[in-house]
Amino acid sequence: MALQGSPDARRRPRQAWALSPERGEQVRTAAETMAVGALFLLFSLPVVTAGAAWCAAAEVVAGWHRKRELPLLRTFAAVVRRDLAAGLAVEGVLLAVAVLTWFEVHVVLGARMPGYALEAAALVLLGGLLAGFVLLAVACRAGAERSWRDAVRSAADHARSMPSTLPLVVTAMAFAAALIAIVPAFAGFMAGPLAFAVSAVVARNRNANLPEDPDA
Repeated sequence: MALQGSPDARRRPRQAWALSPERGEQVRTAAETMAVGALFLLFSLPVVTAGAAWCAAAEVVAGWHRKRELPLLRTFAAVVRRDLAAGLAVEGVLLAVAVLTWFEVHVVLGARMPGYALEAAALVLLGGLLAGFVLLAVACRAGAERSWRDAVRSAADHARSMPSTLPLVVTAMAFAAALIAIVPAFAGFMAGPLAFAVSAVVARNRNANLPEDPDA
């Protein structure tokens, strides 16, 4: 056995631990999605900019699926300015869906009519599908020069042509909500992975050559 400091020990190459290229790319993507989530939280602090900040997050992750690396901070600042009014509309729709769903579920649970638990679950699912459709429309518009009307039409085409689209988006939303409920600190960056998941669903559908999607 060569002693430490001996010529044999000095010539022996040091064993280094390194990530494989694929694993390194996965770690890099995970870190960047968390950065997107943190920027979403930062730009959402005025509250009225939350919808526009979500549009910015969707813009960044849509660029990744198109092999484009957009500068995070600059893209967020530009998109929040550009989509402030549209983001307020997105934010208002999501808030209305959440409030209406909560109210209806509260009424059903309070009434305790036969089958109330099943009805409450159905209302929650319906609210999730509506919210998921809004997020899907934002993802369809992100990274493409199209109007909001075209984005909504494209989201409807995705949902109709690929029946698994909205369930996948709702599942991603449920996982994000569950993780935040378990570890509240995840709220600081969870919007990034959620935006990436929704964008991945849109990219998958485009790769499936949807005839209704002009960007396919």
